[in-house]
Amino acid sequence: MTMTLKSTLVACTLSAGLAFAAIAQASDVEDSIHYRQSALGVIGWNIGPLGAMAQGDIDYDAEEFAHRAENLAFLASLPWEGFIEGSLRGDGHGVDTDALAAIADDWDDFESRQRTLIEETATLAELAQGDDFGAMRQQVAAVANTCRGCHDNYRAD
Repeated sequence: MTMTLKSTLVACTLSAGLAFAAIAQASDVEDSIHYRQSALGVIGWNIGPLGAMAQGDIDYDAEEFAHRAENLAFLASLPWEGFIEGSLRGDGHGVDTDALAAIADDWDDFESRQRTLIEETATLAELAQGDDFGAMRQQVAAVANTCRGCHDNYRAD
């Protein structure tokens, strides 16, 4: 095998490897965005009826309330692993998402807000096992405010 042929084969192999890595990275980014958006959508699916019950828009159903509150407590820890490098709007990677690059700029605050959501939803699930609907209503508001705070700071309009 000639040196030129060897060089060409090495160059082609390296180029293919780099192209594959770029495709894999793009796929990882797209998958992470899809994952977190799906997880956040399921959170919204569960908090919607809780908010409606808390506001009196639908009748309070203790069993349904407890079920949805337990779901939220479980779901609250899921979306965060989907916020990977290259998956934020305005971070220079040109992705189509509402998650702002400000997340990466203040990751400590973003993580703090994650922990707060996990704590608030756990408290809601605990309260939902009791019979103090007034406390449950207040806790639904606390969960909603936690969500809103993150959306206000880290989500595009």
